[in-house]
Amino acid sequence: MRANPTWQQDVWLDPSAFENLDHVFHTLFDDFCDADEPERYLGVSLRTEEEVALMRELGITLNAAAAEAPNDTDAEYLRAPS
Repeated sequence: MRANPTWQQDVWLDPSAFENLDHVFHTLFDDFCDADEPERYLGVSLRTEEEVALMRELGITLNAAAAEAPNDTDAEYLRAPS
């Protein structure tokens, strides 16, 4: 569901929805692992080298989207072409 653009628009841009984009970022970068340096989470929250590689790619993509969202709004993140 996190990779579904329609779901993202419906949930992340709805202020009454429980989950928001900020929550997703904090989960990926603070709670679950560090998407900037996922290697150290292999065997902790990531099970395989493939998961590490995918998380690294996700971190790169999310950081690129953040660079394209100068006002740090969910709508800007979702419009970013990254």
